[in-house]
Amino acid sequence: MQSTTRRISPTLIYLFAALVMVGGAMTTTLSISVNAAPYSGKWQDHKGWTFGPIASIQNNKEGKPAWVLSGHWVTNIINSTKDSFNQTKPAKFDAWIDMVMLNGSAMHKHKISNFSLTDATTDTYKGTVTITMKDGPVKDVPVEIKVMNNHVITISLDAAKTNNHFGDTPIYGTILTRQDIGNMMSMMSQKGNMTMMGKGNSSSSW
Repeated sequence: MQSTTRRISPTLIYLFAALVMVGGAMTTTLSISVNAAPYSGKWQDHKGWTFGPIASIQNNKEGKPAWVLSGHWVTNIINSTKDSFNQTKPAKFDAWIDMVMLNGSAMHKHKISNFSLTDATTDTYKGTVTITMKDGPVKDVPVEIKVMNNHVITISLDAAKTNNHFGDTPIYGTILTRQDIGNMMSMMSQKGNMTMMGKGNSSSSW
């Protein structure tokens, strides 16, 4: 009998991994207001702020997919110009990243902070950031943040300042709308209610 087993394309594996990361990181993003000062209070209170998950595959120095990135980001620069900010209302962009090889090894974290905006157009924002690396924080790293169709965000960090740590492609993320977050919170609440009901019913499989 002839085997019907088919090989799965590595590209499909990478795409599946990215989709899985989006689901997990979207839930993590909801906790920004609790875990990330100065973003205290409920997310609804942050008028003009945008949140989203990071879900990206980065290449190694040979240009081959090698790293999985997940995490979350928050900013107030989207749909704003450089003139929108001043000393009392500075431009902000922060990100928290988990980075691990495709085989599950070398798990580590990065934090992007201290964003300083130098130029802004309709969908592209340039500046510098501080990013935590293995040997300590690296300051004044040039960064370019792009927004595509109000759904996707890319973070391009200067390769020389980061020793090409993030490969030759941008870090990708998605942009959550208030409706997205509201829908997720509603779904989580419904699941919590169903779980409580299941505890009182031994026949429940939830």
